[in-house]
Amino acid sequence: MDQPLRLLIVEDCPADAELLVRELRRAGFAPAWQRVDTEPEYLARLAEEPELVISDYEMPQFNGLRALELLRASGRLIPFIIVSGTIGEETAVAAIKQGATDYLLKDRLTRLGMAVTHALAEGRHRRERQIAAAALSASEERFRELAETIHEVFWISSPDRARMLYISPAYEAIWGRTCASLYADPHTWSEAIRPEDRERVVQAANSQEALGTYDEEFRIIRPDGTERWIRARAFPVRGDQGEIRRIVGVAEDITKAKELQEQFLRAQRMEAIGALAGGIAHDLNNILAPIVMGVEMLLTRASNEADREMLRLIQHSGLRGSGVIRQLLTFSRGVGGERISVQVRELLDEMITIMRETFPRDLVLEQEAARDLRPVIGDPTQLHQVLMNLCVNARDAMPDGGRLSLTAHNVELGPAEVQAHPPTRPGPYVTVRVADTGHGIPLDLVGRIFEPFFTTKPLSKGTGLGLSTALGIIRSHGGFITVVSTPGHGTTFTVHLPAAPGAAPESTAEEPDDLPRGQGELILVVDDEEPVRTVTQLMLVTHGYRVLTARDGEDALASYVQYRGEVRLVLTDVMMPVMNGVTLIRALLALDPTLRIIATSGLTDQANYVELCAAGATCIIAKPLGARELLETVRAQFLPAG
Repeated sequence: MDQPLRLLIVEDCPADAELLVRELRRAGFAPAWQRVDTEPEYLARLAEEPELVISDYEMPQFNGLRALELLRASGRLIPFIIVSGTIGEETAVAAIKQGATDYLLKDRLTRLGMAVTHALAEGRHRRERQIAAAALSASEERFRELAETIHEVFWISSPDRARMLYISPAYEAIWGRTCASLYADPHTWSEAIRPEDRERVVQAANSQEALGTYDEEFRIIRPDGTERWIRARAFPVRGDQGEIRRIVGVAEDITKAKELQEQFLRAQRMEAIGALAGGIAHDLNNILAPIVMGVEMLLTRASNEADREMLRLIQHSGLRGSGVIRQLLTFSRGVGGERISVQVRELLDEMITIMRETFPRDLVLEQEAARDLRPVIGDPTQLHQVLMNLCVNARDAMPDGGRLSLTAHNVELGPAEVQAHPPTRPGPYVTVRVADTGHGIPLDLVGRIFEPFFTTKPLSKGTGLGLSTALGIIRSHGGFITVVSTPGHGTTFTVHLPAAPGAAPESTAEEPDDLPRGQGELILVVDDEEPVRTVTQLMLVTHGYRVLTARDGEDALASYVQYRGEVRLVLTDVMMPVMNGVTLIRALLALDPTLRIIATSGLTDQANYVELCAAGATCIIAKPLGARELLETVRAQFLPAG
C-alpha cells in the first residue's frame, strides 16, 4: 500500500516537479503535492503544515537556501531536501549545516525514495525532541514559579555543599541577606545562626542531610538585629546507581508559631497558678474568717478607745489580707465579669494595697481621690488590668526609686476635648492619673507607645502588648487614654472613663453601728475549720439565734435529721472532707425542698457559683465574712418574700 505524503515542491520547472513525483510514486509513496516558485506562495503553503519540502537550489525569483532560512524562522520542524543539477559539495555541506535534512543531484533521483524515508524519520525524531524540550521548559517554568512565590526558602546544593545550585528569593526576605552572597559562599547561611544554636545545627547538617533525617529548629539574627525562628529540613537526591547527586532542602520562618506556642505555655502556667492560688485562697480565707468576724464582734463590746483602735488595726490587716487573696485569684485566672457599676476609689485602694505588698520599698506611693467620685460602668477585672499595667510600667521607669501617684477626679469634657478621641462623646467623666518621676519617654517615641508589639524594654522583659491592650480595654468602655512625658522628669498617663449615666457620687456617710438580730431561730453551721465554726456560732448566738454546729456534710446530715422541723436555716462551707457542701445541699433539699441554705466559700469564680446555684443554694457569699454581711444575709432569709 502506498504511503500518503503531503508534499510541498519549490521548483520553477513543472517538468522537474513531475519527475520528482513519479520517482516518489515508484518508491511507494502517494504524494498529495503542490508546487511553488515564489517566496509569498512558499510562505502561504508552509502554513498548511506539509510533511516534507523538496526545493530546487537555484530559481530565477527564489532559491533553496532562502526557503530553508524561512522554514527555520517559522519554527516548524519539517524535513527539507535540496535537489539541484549544479550544487557543489561545499554548498551542499553548508546547506546541511543550516538545517537541510539531505541533498540530491537531479541526475541521481533513484536515491530520492531512500532520502525521503530518512528525512521523514528524522523529522519525527526532531518533533519528539521538540515536545520533550517544551515539556522540560514548561516544567522548569512551573518549578521557578513555585520556588519563587512560596514563603519558604527552597535550595539545591552539591552533595558536599561546596556549591549552591539554586536558592529561592525567600532567602532574602527571611535571612535579610542576598542570594548572590550565598552563591558566592554557600557557608554564609550558618553565620546568621545564633551562637548558642550554631554548632548543633551545623553538625546536624553535615551528618544528617545525606541520610534524609535533617530536621532542625534554630534562631537566626538578621543584619537589622531582629531575630527569627527557622525550621530547616533536607533530603538527598540519588542517581540510578544510588549515588547522591545533590541535596535539596526547605527552610521556613516559624517565628509566629513559636510566639503562639509561648503564649499557650504561658496560659498553661497561668492556669496552674490559678489552680494553686485557689487552694491557697481557700485555706487563707478560712484562717482570716474568724479574725474578721471576731474583731467586728469585739468592737461592739470594747469600751476602751485604745482597745478599739487596736481592734480596728487587726480588722484592717485582715481585710487587707482578704483583698490580696482576691486580687491573686483575679489576676492569676484572668477572670472577667459582666459590666457593672464600679467605684473607682475601690480600684485605687486595691491597687495601692497590691503595690505596697509587691513593689520596691524605695518607691513612694501616693493616692488621692475626690470624696464625691462618680461610679463608672465597666468590667472590674479589665480595669484592674489597665491600672496594673500602667503602675508596673511606672515602677520599671524608676529603677532607682521615685514617686508613683494615683489620683482620681470628676471632670466634664466638652466637644473640643473629645474630638481627638472618636467615638467618645462629651459629658461627665472620671479621670484616673498614674504619674511617675522616672526617666520619661523620648519625644520621638511617645507617638508609638500604643502600637502593638512596640516596646523599649529588652526582648525578655516585655511583649509590647501591654499599652495597646490597655488602650483597647478603655476604648471598649467608651473612654480614652492620654500621655504626657518629659524625658528625665517622668510620665503621666490619664485614663478617661465615662461616668455611669445618672450616677450619684459615692456616699461617704458612715454605716450605723447597730447589727440586725434574730428571734431565736435555730441555725445549723457546717464548716470543717473549728475556728470558723466557733466564731460564727458566737456571732450568731450573740445576736439572737440558736446554733447547731457540724464539722462536715455527714455530721450535718445527722444533726439535721435529729432536729428536723426545728432547723430554719443551714449555713455551710463548700470545700469539706467526707461530704462536700454541694453534695450536702442536694441531700438536705431532698429531705426538705423548702429549706433555706446559705453557701460560703473562699472560691467564688463563675464555675463554682453556677454549681452551687444548680445544687439549690438559696444564697452564696464569699469568705471571709464581715459581721454585718453575715448577719444581714442571715436576717434576710427570715423576712417575708417581696
